[in-house]
Amino acid sequence: MSAYHQQPLPAVAYGDYRLQRTAGEHLYPGEPMIGTWAVELDRLLPLWWDRDTVRAAGFAPLVRAMNFCKSVWRGLWLYFLPRWFVDIFGPSAYGRRPYGLSLTRRAYRALRRPLHGGSWHAPEGSTARLFWRAVRTTAGEKLKADHDLFTLLLTDRRLLVLSRWTARQADDHYRATPLLELPAGGWWLRPDTPNDVWAQRQDLLFADGSWLALAFDGESDLQAFRAAAAGR
Repeated sequence: MSAYHQQPLPAVAYGDYRLQRTAGEHLYPGEPMIGTWAVELDRLLPLWWDRDTVRAAGFAPLVRAMNFCKSVWRGLWLYFLPRWFVDIFGPSAYGRRPYGLSLTRRAYRALRRPLHGGSWHAPEGSTARLFWRAVRTTAGEKLKADHDLFTLLLTDRRLLVLSRWTARQADDHYRATPLLELPAGGWWLRPDTPNDVWAQRQDLLFADGSWLALAFDGESDLQAFRAAAAGR
């Protein structure tokens, strides 16, 4: 029997009660729940199938010749066309593959990027990169390359990142999978979060100096998370 069935839900906690039911299964005995929120990675964060994973190097002479021609064509895109044009019509030129990203979604990313102020600072091996990788590689919808939905569980001891398969999972009770756990002293709210009118944005700053941008469902959820995190 899970810890969720051994203890009642908190009388006062932030977040929807259906998310509380799901996240409650992952509380330790006696651990108080401060709140749960339906969150997603910022939409401008790299997709999981980025340049580090999509490169399948070929060794046959014909494949090498084709790769050379592709590199020349990619150079024409990169050096003679504006960045926004490439982002919309030829994202693979930067080593990214759209994998189902519609033209409107690519246009959204291209138009929002100059006004955004950056989505992360995440050197290899940093906490922010581990956070991004954990969410992007969540088992869920088949062939969904840009998986970005998850649930945050905040207690007085830790911040727990839980899986969330679809945008409507908050309406159902399901078995979430823990993706990442951060101790209470290992993260803070980033004080210089840029003003982004395109999303309800909050950046998390981690102990190693890396940071990551998150998007909340609404202004009320964002303010509730800020109040809860500031008072921990």
